[in-house]
Amino acid sequence: MTRVLQFNIEDEEGIHVPEITGKRVVELALRIHANTVVVFARDAWGRAFYQSRIAPKHPKLGGRDLLRELVDEARKAGLAVVVMIGHTANKHLYETTDWAQRDASGRVIAMDKNPASRAEEPRWPLMCLNSPFLDYVLEEAREVLEYGVSGVFLDSFRYMPDPEAACFCRYCEEAYRREAGSPLPRRAEWGSLEHRRCFEWRYRVLVRALRRVKSALPEHAVLVYNSHPAGWGGRPNRVVELAREHIDIVFAECAEADYQPPGFIAEMTRLTLAMSGGKPTWVSRNSFHTCLTTTATSPLAVRQGLREAFIAGGYPLYLVFSSALAQDRRVAEPAAQVFKEIEALEGYMSGAEPVKYAAVLFSNRSRDLSEESWHMTDSPRGFYYALLWSHLPVAYISDRDLDEGRLAGYKLLILPNVTSMSDRAAASIERFVEQGGALIATHLTSALSESGEPLEDFKLSSTLGVSYMGLAKLPWSYIKVTGIHPVVGGFKPGDLLLWGDFDRDFTESRVPPKLAWHTEVKPHDGTQVLAELVAPAGEYGNEYENGRAPPLASRPLGLPAIAARGRVVYFTGQLGRLFWRIGHPDLHTLIASSATWAAGKPKVAARAPETVEVSAFQRKGLLIIHLLNYTYNQKILAKLASAAEKTPFSTPDAIHPPRSIIPVHDITLELRGYTPTSAYSPISQIEYKLEERGACWEIKVPKLTEYEAIVVEAT
Repeated sequence: MTRVLQFNIEDEEGIHVPEITGKRVVELALRIHANTVVVFARDAWGRAFYQSRIAPKHPKLGGRDLLRELVDEARKAGLAVVVMIGHTANKHLYETTDWAQRDASGRVIAMDKNPASRAEEPRWPLMCLNSPFLDYVLEEAREVLEYGVSGVFLDSFRYMPDPEAACFCRYCEEAYRREAGSPLPRRAEWGSLEHRRCFEWRYRVLVRALRRVKSALPEHAVLVYNSHPAGWGGRPNRVVELAREHIDIVFAECAEADYQPPGFIAEMTRLTLAMSGGKPTWVSRNSFHTCLTTTATSPLAVRQGLREAFIAGGYPLYLVFSSALAQDRRVAEPAAQVFKEIEALEGYMSGAEPVKYAAVLFSNRSRDLSEESWHMTDSPRGFYYALLWSHLPVAYISDRDLDEGRLAGYKLLILPNVTSMSDRAAASIERFVEQGGALIATHLTSALSESGEPLEDFKLSSTLGVSYMGLAKLPWSYIKVTGIHPVVGGFKPGDLLLWGDFDRDFTESRVPPKLAWHTEVKPHDGTQVLAELVAPAGEYGNEYENGRAPPLASRPLGLPAIAARGRVVYFTGQLGRLFWRIGHPDLHTLIASSATWAAGKPKVAARAPETVEVSAFQRKGLLIIHLLNYTYNQKILAKLASAAEKTPFSTPDAIHPPRSIIPVHDITLELRGYTPTSAYSPISQIEYKLEERGACWEIKVPKLTEYEAIVVEAT
């Protein structure tokens, strides 16, 4: 198992380069108990930190070879070294070749972040994979491997499929015309065959590049690839899903963690494991807050972030920039504490697999066929967090895994508006349900073919117990509970649940696109309708924010909103997307009630506040249960009601890291299907008492501060 220090030098002036030595980097790695070090071969300006035959050496190094220093010191300390190559940004190559990516208008595509009003010379221009740049990357790999390093690390080939961000350089134009027999499409025409064909072609460019790099490496050298799962609209997840055979280790860069909810790093770990087919996954917690690279963030943010990666089945990676090492002595302590904990737990976690219960399909295929791709991603995330906060074990799975029928061990499959579905996936789902598996699906699930063609009826119509009739295109809507059933057990017949929200931008429209829409369906014989759709009284209401408030409920439309059949629950609206957006407890109740009715209670459950994440793994004779406390009182994410606001009360975008934690008391863990004999913690050295309570065993945890891991010997 790896505990990784990633040490970056991205300093245009090279201010701290003279004082950064291989010995100093290795000392930092040893201080935090890392066993692997990742370093740059070169920076984004194209300057090498070693004796390169192809790249100019960084002028601030003088006669030194930083990579040689580091490899020699690491070898003495017993540390592995992996070198980052192929950084797609390269200012030197931009100035000396024509390999830069160019948009449809001919402008250079760069990673630079500039105010919209400022047109500046690109500092980090991106190189194109269809140009000879890929040959350059292969030569970088050959050079650094001569130093005896363990492998190479590719930092996300930034080659986007979306036309507004895609490359149209002469190399791309020539390659596409040669392979497709037609010019590169210049605009996004969603729904057109040519658009989809080009989209897939650009993915193939990335996959071919990864295959070529992997095939050029010697057998002993590992290839690490940065998936950046939450970056660029989630497109890199599709690359990893398609290219998993050519990648040895996936790096889930979680640069967005400070802008996301507690648990985000664990979520991205599980997402990356799903996309890669379970490949070893390195997961980052930056040493800094947001983009403030030169100083350390709160120790609590670092500790909990690294733990998130570990409890989700990943290997934590701690990212430190040279400026922080030079300027902030506090950079090591929080990581050292967590890496020492992980050292104590590695023997138990080796070979352990997550305890399975619910699988949420994160469908790259459906997202890539949608013009509103970010809205498609909201749907699985809403279900993921609702289950997580209900202490129901949850994992993501990919389209590819569903196509191949990899559902063994799961009790529940969730299809959150999975519009596009292959025949193989549909057959896997039908087989899963026939064999006793539970299913939750929403909205337009299986309404499109694998290639995005509309179908006359849901591909899963017989499994869902409904037939597709059309769309109810409403600005707002309500659902009215009509049945008595565990799925709606938190409500009474006649209760109304609001379905919709106002647009957060509020500049082009009053409501987000399609959020309150529902499918119009006809239930089959034997399908029970639990709620019906209710129309709004108008386009908007006037009770509070005139024009933003919801309209009142009007008349029932005689259309199902929730249907149940066997152990299958179908929602006509986008339940996951709506919950992710507004977090209303009614929606949370619907998700949790549907899951526990359809799939029963999980093997490992907990009675604890929602702010405690419970993550369980098992191997022969052992159950390892992680408890991570997210009860922070200082993590602040402030936002205006909409972009149309002109007179904010205060700065609208406040982002604070957590600084201290509120302990949680009297947690109870419930174990079903196990016969435990002992429970103890290698972290706290506490021996926990086991109590048999009817059909389950209970473990009482009197107090949880930040983190606890409990090892249960069980059969």
